[in-house]
Amino acid sequence: YTLDDVVTVTLRKFQRDDQGMSLVELLVVMVLLGVVGSMVSVAVAVSHKQVRVAEDEATGLADTRTVVERLGRDIRVSRGVDAGATDSNLVLWVDYNSDYIRNPTAQPEEIVTWTVLDSGSGTGQYNTLRSTAGGVVAVQARTLVSALACCYQDEPGSGCFDTPLTADDALATSLVTVTLQYDSQVNGGTDSRESVFTERIRNVS
Repeated sequence: YTLDDVVTVTLRKFQRDDQGMSLVELLVVMVLLGVVGSMVSVAVAVSHKQVRVAEDEATGLADTRTVVERLGRDIRVSRGVDAGATDSNLVLWVDYNSDYIRNPTAQPEEIVTWTVLDSGSGTGQYNTLRSTAGGVVAVQARTLVSALACCYQDEPGSGCFDTPLTADDALATSLVTVTLQYDSQVNGGTDSRESVFTERIRNVS
């Protein structure tokens, strides 16, 4: 071989192949990319849904736990339920100083009302409010999707008194069962869930 032959062979090895890809190869690549892209999209969608479900559950449970703990404590330490209380408007006498005197004027902080109010967000959610006769109002939760459902009973297993409570039924009430329905992300995450608990009132004989 001459020097020119060696140079020519070497250059041919490094020359770019200008033939390109065939149609079949291009179609195979497109199909593979489509399959991979679909798998990635499904994985992202599933992951996003799981995150929303987890956030919805965590937020709803935290809100509900706050209401159950605070409302449950108010019921347990209260001396009684007010006449006129309804299934969505619970009025309690909480005798903080144990003087056995119910006086909304002199001791307004002892008259505690639990109710719900439309949040106004258009989502169908309600704010759970705890207020006193003195005008102090505090939002306890923001994720309820139905009103408080309170059942007033004189003993376990008995039926609920009709509401609004009469004076006699209010005096006879010793148990309050509360049903809460909550959902922090309406139409997203999980469906609405329900929490039910029963507390006994510290009645005065």
